[in-house]
Amino acid sequence: MRLHKTMPKLTYLSIFLLIVAISFSSCSDDDGVNSDPALNIFETAEATTEFRTLAQALEDTELDDVLRTQENLTVFAPTNQAFEALPNGYLEGLNDNQLSQILQYHVISGQIASSDLTAEQAVESLLDDAIYVTLEDGEVTVNNAASVINADIEATNGIIHAIDGVLLPNSFQNVVELASKNYNLSTLVSLVADADLVSTLEGDGPFTVFAPTNEAFEEVSGTLAALSAEQVREVLTYHVVPAEALSSSLEDGATVTTVQGEDISVSVGGGVTLNNNANVTTADIQGMNGVVHVIDAVLLPPSYSQN
Repeated sequence: MRLHKTMPKLTYLSIFLLIVAISFSSCSDDDGVNSDPALNIFETAEATTEFRTLAQALEDTELDDVLRTQENLTVFAPTNQAFEALPNGYLEGLNDNQLSQILQYHVISGQIASSDLTAEQAVESLLDDAIYVTLEDGEVTVNNAASVINADIEATNGIIHAIDGVLLPNSFQNVVELASKNYNLSTLVSLVADADLVSTLEGDGPFTVFAPTNEAFEEVSGTLAALSAEQVREVLTYHVVPAEALSSSLEDGATVTTVQGEDISVSVGGGVTLNNNANVTTADIQGMNGVVHVIDAVLLPPSYSQN
């Protein structure tokens, strides 16, 4: 009888321990991350199943040495699945220089742990292009395109955050994509989509886009609300020039003609000002089909002001 009572207890305990063991094994297999803090960043990537494509790409471009030796780095590390999600043939079609640029865009000088993040912050990559990071409800998103799925993987020379998408530098993106990854331009992006202008601005170009911030749109929200859909579309196309105009080419007293048809006046002093109203706060964000200049006010066509 005593044996009969003891056996079920041992059986239940064995089953429980087996379930726990399987659970831990399953978690380890799912993330596949070797988080040995005695390894440098490249060694961690090389030893991690989920980073094998990344590690191979780093070796192919001879960037592995940077991640072995350079100190205080943060790497947003795409998983194998992130690379696989790229358009068919995209990765294979890149030359070494292009692949190197993409990889450098995932690396930041300085260590940024998840506990250091604020709701919105822009950080500069080794490629000098900005990376836009947002934190909402505990979820970290990068460039409005990739999520951090495993944060704070420690290495001897920095920290790794695994992400589920590949980040593309500015020169690999059109002007719509440049605006889309910047959290300060989300209102503009939404309005462009509502006005059916996305496909136009994804075209060959070249375009120059004077991009008002969310705060700038908030300042004129009442005015925009009173406009028809066609008028809003005209306001948006008034911010687009059908040519590439870098800040260095803008001269004091010059005018540029927009897609909408009316001109924008340019003043150049301590910076670039448009229509004596909007200041260029970030200039020359260069994409593959044009350039974006971020401005701090919405431009209204002169004919609207006259009316």
